[in-house]
Amino acid sequence: MVKILNTIHEDYHMHSINYSDGMNTIDELVQYAGKIGMKKIVITDHSQAYVKKANLLPPSPRTSIERRVNVHNDVEVEFGVEWDILNEEWDICCDVKWITPNFIILSCHRGAYEWSLENITQAYINAIKRHHDKIKMLGHVCYKNTSQYLDMEALVKVANEYNIPIELNAKYFVCWRTNMEKIEVMLSLVDQLYVNSDAHTLYDMNLRAQAFDYLKEKWFLSE
Repeated sequence: MVKILNTIHEDYHMHSINYSDGMNTIDELVQYAGKIGMKKIVITDHSQAYVKKANLLPPSPRTSIERRVNVHNDVEVEFGVEWDILNEEWDICCDVKWITPNFIILSCHRGAYEWSLENITQAYINAIKRHHDKIKMLGHVCYKNTSQYLDMEALVKVANEYNIPIELNAKYFVCWRTNMEKIEVMLSLVDQLYVNSDAHTLYDMNLRAQAFDYLKEKWFLSE
């Protein structure tokens, strides 16, 4: 049975307007997290490759990030990055404004991935084999736009082999942007799971409850 690595009070995937395509500032995310009872959040803005390809506004300077302290509440705040797979070899983009945080999500976005989706399984596997010692989890692998050609069994096998958890992305799940056939295969095979919001708005931070309810209903939750 899959092991859930975070609680309803911990969210390890969200985006800010400071560094990528979120709708809210870091301070707004932190304040709202406290308001809804969160204990820990990780703000994982997009890599430089995605920011550039998506023509996002230039993000704020990242050089002072280590001095940012939560002055609003007791929520533990960490800063990470959502890496981008660039091709079917092992190339990734790992930085936000040329700084690479320690908390790393590996994802595939059509805005940054440069090869055919028919090769997406090999792209994931090659990236995992080369960078597994740095990757904290795999992000939204069941997203409809990128998972249609994905061999989920092969991907989960490699993720389990390298002890890398996979994410259940609550935003895509609730908004029907998840391939439900793929997600059921993934949940039936994966050893470790994170349940994250991938919040781009404050409202998105509330969606994880529905993802947890789904896991309970399907008996994927461990005791």
